[in-house]
Amino acid sequence: MQALIGLLQNVGVFLAFLAARFAVLVVVLAALTVVFLVGLGVARLAGRVRRHALGITKVGGLVWRPGLYYSPGHAWLQWKGTSRLRVGLDDLAQHLLARVSEVTLPAIGQVLQAGEAVATLRAGRRLALIPAPVSGTVVAINRRLLRNPSLIHNDPYAHGWLYAVAPSDSGHARMPYGEPSRQWFSGEAHRFSQFLEHQLGHAVADGGELVAPGPSLLTEEQWQEMTKEFLKSS
Repeated sequence: MQALIGLLQNVGVFLAFLAARFAVLVVVLAALTVVFLVGLGVARLAGRVRRHALGITKVGGLVWRPGLYYSPGHAWLQWKGTSRLRVGLDDLAQHLLARVSEVTLPAIGQVLQAGEAVATLRAGRRLALIPAPVSGTVVAINRRLLRNPSLIHNDPYAHGWLYAVAPSDSGHARMPYGEPSRQWFSGEAHRFSQFLEHQLGHAVADGGELVAPGPSLLTEEQWQEMTKEFLKSS
């Protein structure tokens, strides 16, 4: 009997030990969850504050930023200082090129001619040629984007920029800017939605929002037509 009582006591001590360890684990996991959720909330709040500061808003179901020039090939341009234009891709382009996995950029010092292919983006098995929106000399590239191509999607109007160019002419001045760029972008968003609906044979918008992944459902021929139409890619 004494042996049985001792055994039960040992089992009880062991179970109490396991319960205590489990309780500690639960507390640690709860604390980590709280820290993660707080960090996520802070990051989202910081993102909203930053987007508000940049004036980013929804236009035609897509994200638009004021204060930029917009090229016919859906590149945006922004003055950085007095002698260089930073070049990136707008939100319509990043919808078109869903899941970019690889980026190739022009070399610093390379002389560009407006309309010629100067960068490439790989989206799945497909490769898109990105033409230069203006002529000039490349003075900087976004090396961070080379390491993390997802910035094209996560932050297209800021950290997802492609390269900077010292323009050789004032061709950018003829591009939509300010309120005209907002109206142009709204029209392009509608045209893009209609293009996909026509090619796919069903609606790709829901309550004004584009439904992904429309472009990935296109055939190779359709996809080439789309990049030529909206990116001015040859």
